[in-house]
Amino acid sequence: MLLARADVKIPVALVSLYSSPHADLLHISSNTLCSCEYQGDKDLRFIDVKTIQAVVAMVPHKPVIGPQEPTEHYFLVEKPGFDNSQMAGVEEELLGDSEESTVGPDNTAAL
Repeated sequence: MLLARADVKIPVALVSLYSSPHADLLHISSNTLCSCEYQGDKDLRFIDVKTIQAVVAMVPHKPVIGPQEPTEHYFLVEKPGFDNSQMAGVEEELLGDSEESTVGPDNTAAL
């Protein structure tokens, strides 16, 4: 979305912050399973889209950790679907690469 500030429009994304990874699961999995807890609405943040370095998904799961009852956790998956799109040959056309695309005065793209 665009955040309007005076005469400047800044593209921002809404992200959710999660807890640190569960230390035991991270250790047992040789640092491959980042299992975190959702922090709720209190940890929603708007960030500048230019600061995004990677796209990840947080997939729900209920790990059994020792003698305690399974609780809702989320494990991190980097670039979900990226490998599939590469195998299938899906390509994205970037705005501005086509002569037919235009950007209007309100920063909306028209094809």
